[in-house]
Amino acid sequence: MIGILKKIWKVEGMDFKDNPADSQGVFRLVYGKQLIGKLTYSNGVWDFEYSSDFKRNSFAQPIMDFPDKEKKYTNEQLWPFFATRIPSLNQPYQIKKIEQANISKNDSVGLLKLFGTETITNPFRLVAY
Repeated sequence: MIGILKKIWKVEGMDFKDNPADSQGVFRLVYGKQLIGKLTYSNGVWDFEYSSDFKRNSFAQPIMDFPDKEKKYTNEQLWPFFATRIPSLNQPYQIKKIEQANISKNDSVGLLKLFGTETITNPFRLVAY
């Protein structure tokens, strides 16, 4: 079921298939002061992996989209958990911010850096480094 939803789900107006060829990014996913994991984009592939501290914490529950704490997740498209941090690109205000930042509307790495740090849809912070 999750596989089917991942195939049909996307942020409105974005497929995230046309990242610039040289696009790269590294993000830390944090909750409070706890490092949850690392999201990276390189060579056309997204990777997500939990931090060592999070893996060792027996009380820490994994994120629904990434249920196995020991697995390194790899995908060519940005997962919905992270993609929801990018607002609809049909809003003139958002388009203006993208243009001012000189980011392509298809550059999900750049858009995550611009918009993805905080969101009202989940309590985690996504910090680019």
